[in-house]
Amino acid sequence: MNIEFIGKGIEWTESMKAFVEGKLERFNRYLREAEEDQVEIVVTMSTPKAKQKDFAADSRPTLYRVDIDVYLKTWGGGALHAWDEDIDPFSALDRVMDEIERQLIKLKQRRHELRRRGHKIKEELIMEEIRPHEERERPLIVEEELVVEKPMSVEDAVFELQHSGIYFLPFIDVETGTLKIAYRKRGGNYGILNTKCKGL
Repeated sequence: MNIEFIGKGIEWTESMKAFVEGKLERFNRYLREAEEDQVEIVVTMSTPKAKQKDFAADSRPTLYRVDIDVYLKTWGGGALHAWDEDIDPFSALDRVMDEIERQLIKLKQRRHELRRRGHKIKEELIMEEIRPHEERERPLIVEEELVVEKPMSVEDAVFELQHSGIYFLPFIDVETGTLKIAYRKRGGNYGILNTKCKGL
């Protein structure tokens, strides 16, 4: 795990760095369980006062913004991002770390589910090879089950696509309650189909 600290208008203190490194240690378990061993983490702390010319004229307390980007380099790739703001930099750091931890737990669960599905498909293919030719007739239409999980936002649906390896994902939009389909486009970006059908 490589960690880079970037300060914009603020200097990272040793206590801040130690705080972040201590928190990041607990991520190692999730990364191992998700089979991620090549990870780069960029922690950026900035303050809007860095953009102002006359600091003395502004008597408001300094607001610290913390951004964390986790770049996954192994199978599946992708990146995780979270940010938060607070007048206390340690509070902002703490909350943004909790959000990254939540995303890592989801990533681990998704990877386990993909591996489980992969093993199931492999077993089915092996059984197909063993079957006699007469039994291998394929029907024209094969019905498969696709569970539409709890309602989610468009951002969460795209996040699922980025990290799951699937090409489309039907979901109930948490804001409108309608069925939408997120899908991968050839250019590497994503599209959303709005069916305008109300979810169950």
